[in-house]
Amino acid sequence: MTGRLPRGVCVALATVGTMVAGAASAQSPQDARMPGWSNNTELSWVVATGNAKANAVGFRNVYAYRWMRAELSWESGWVRAASRDGGRFAVVTAPGEFAVVEPAVRIDSQRLHSKVRYQRQIAGRHDWFSNVDVVRDEPSNIARQVVLASGLGTTWHDSAVLTIRTSYGVSYTDEDLTVEGIRRFGGYRLFYGVKARPADGTAVESELTADGSFDEAADLRADWLNSVSVAINSNIALKSSVRVLFRNRPALQTLTLQMPAGVAIGTVEVPKEHVDTSITTSLAISF
Repeated sequence: MTGRLPRGVCVALATVGTMVAGAASAQSPQDARMPGWSNNTELSWVVATGNAKANAVGFRNVYAYRWMRAELSWESGWVRAASRDGGRFAVVTAPGEFAVVEPAVRIDSQRLHSKVRYQRQIAGRHDWFSNVDVVRDEPSNIARQVVLASGLGTTWHDSAVLTIRTSYGVSYTDEDLTVEGIRRFGGYRLFYGVKARPADGTAVESELTADGSFDEAADLRADWLNSVSVAINSNIALKSSVRVLFRNRPALQTLTLQMPAGVAIGTVEVPKEHVDTSITTSLAISF
C-alpha cells in the first residue's frame, strides 16, 4: 500500500531530524543542574471576528522540582477550538421586514491533560520512574482516561547540549469511552525523550510515549510531542510544537443512518480517526 504520511507526522519527523543533525556535532561539558524548582508556561490564542467567528486557546504548563538524585514534575495542558455553528440566516418579522440571526459559537474541539512524573536515579545512568496521566479528549470520545505507569529508565547521554533518555515499564489503564463505557486493563509503557540545544538561544525537544495492552495486542496508543523554541530573552521564547496522538483501536462514535433521500432509519457505531494532530505556536515563559 502506498500513500502520504499525514502532514503533522511529516513536520514532526522533520523536527526530529533537524534536532539530531544540529546536536550530533556539538560538544559541551556536563550540565551541572542544581537542585531547585522551575516552571515553564506556554500560551497561544487565535481569534477571528467579523464575517468569520472563531477562537482557539492553547495552554501548557510544566512545573518541576529537582533534588540531587530525583525530580518531580507536573505537566498540565488545555487545547480548545470554537467556531460559528453554521451560517447566518434571515427570519421574517413582519410583511416586507426581516431580522438577521447570528449563529452561536460552538466548541469544536477540547482536550485537557494532566501528568505527574517522579524519577529517581538508582545507579549510574539508570533510574526508576512512576507516572500518573489523566486525559479528557472530547473529539476522540474519551470522557476520562487515567494511566498509572512505573518502571526503569536509562539516560544514554546527558550534557548541556544533548540529553537522550529511554524508559520501559508496566501500566494500568482506567478509561471511560463515550460509546463503549468503562474499560480497565494492564499493559506496558515505552518512552524516549531527546532534548538538544544546537545553537545559542535555540532548544529542540522530542518525546514519544507509547502504551500497549496485555489484553489486546492491537490496542496501541502513542503521544508524540516535538517542539522548537527560540529565545527572545532569558525568560521568554517563541515556541512551535507538533503533537501527534495515535490510537490504533480508536473509540467508537454513534452516527445517524439514513437513506439516500435523507430519511433517518437508525444509528450505527463507527470508529473515530486513528491520528489527531495539533500544531501550535506559543509564547513560552520560563522562570
